[in-house]
Amino acid sequence: MVTLSRSRVVGVALALVAAGAVLYFWPRHEPGVPEAVTRQVITMTRAAEAKDISKVMEGVSERFKTDGGMDSRQVRGILTGQVLRGQWVRIFTTNLEVHEVSPTQGDFQARFIFGRSQAESVKDLAADSVLNAYLIEGTFEKEADGEWRVVRAKYRPLEATELL
Repeated sequence: MVTLSRSRVVGVALALVAAGAVLYFWPRHEPGVPEAVTRQVITMTRAAEAKDISKVMEGVSERFKTDGGMDSRQVRGILTGQVLRGQWVRIFTTNLEVHEVSPTQGDFQARFIFGRSQAESVKDLAADSVLNAYLIEGTFEKEADGEWRVVRAKYRPLEATELL
């Protein structure tokens, strides 16, 4: 049986506390603008597919405006209407491009394809589903609370030839 002296136990304990403090205070890697915006787009798309409007709206700034003049309240109303009608089951994001404008702002462009099937790929979705697709361009900004939110957006419907 190994016996440890009190000083050895205290020394080990202090070493563990010191190691824990180093890990806790070690600088964390903050994702760059493209990665942060991409993560937010994916999070919002998954929330929309799950029909979780509140989660989608967490990514929309109170300052949000579309090029047509809609604000965040109107967007919430449109999304709620879509969910209540149950028109889409799957949402795919394709051709996502993000460009850093500044350390707190990023512009994005992506195609969002909404379909009425359980398809696992865009190709399968197009083959067995009624679908709607939009090109959405906008701007995300890192707000005072540290969260990335979309502040501006514009969209246009896509033709079938533009989908793939």
